[in-house]
Amino acid sequence: MALFLLLVAAATMVGQLSRVEARVQPVLTPFPTPTPGADGVIRYKVQPGDTLWRIAAIAGISVDELRALNNLRPDQPLQPGQVLILGVGVSEQPTPTLAPGAPPTITPTPTPPPGVGTLCVLLYNDVNGDGLYEEDIEHPLRGGAVSVTTRVGKTSLTRKTTSKDFICFEDLEEGEYIVTMAVPQGYNPTTEPNVTLKLRPGDTTYVTFGAQRAAPPTEPAPQSHKSPLLGIVGALFFFGGIGLWLFTARQMRRR
Repeated sequence: MALFLLLVAAATMVGQLSRVEARVQPVLTPFPTPTPGADGVIRYKVQPGDTLWRIAAIAGISVDELRALNNLRPDQPLQPGQVLILGVGVSEQPTPTLAPGAPPTITPTPTPPPGVGTLCVLLYNDVNGDGLYEEDIEHPLRGGAVSVTTRVGKTSLTRKTTSKDFICFEDLEEGEYIVTMAVPQGYNPTTEPNVTLKLRPGDTTYVTFGAQRAAPPTEPAPQSHKSPLLGIVGALFFFGGIGLWLFTARQMRRR
């Protein structure tokens, strides 16, 4: 009987101890507040008892995002001391402060590279001489000399016109250009020979010049070559007439 009571008391004590152990919860290490480093990346060192779920929940991201940030396999366990990336935040590098009275540091704004455009030039046969290009009746004229220069002389290009179409100067830097046209020999310009224009990035600008064929020079009238014999004959007739008149006058006085 005493042995039975002793066994019952021992069983009761073991049950109470089991319930006490069941109420004891594992104490996890405190989770430090993740802050970005000098490079702006938020890192965390794994502590004993950490799990991916716990770290992701406290960091405010999903477990899949946490695995993707750190290239973790689904079956890869965490190791205490392992450094995980939780995200990218704002760098903690302090903003430099100016000393009292010191002038502010001005960072120059980088100058964007200049844009480019296209300039197309045409010399046409100005049939009616009105200085207006009429595509239906007036056609490109070959042999003209085109000069394209900038005001500062940075660019200077020369080409000859053709009888087919516009000639184009491509990839010209934006800016002001002077376009000069020298018409071919035998033609007179019907428009101003110089044009100043502003080329903008991405634009294609067209310029036309007119020229008309020059009139042929007037030939002098041919000079008549008179024979000296005709002059002698004329003089004889002249003096013969005077002599005849004098003879007739004398005969009339005698009567």
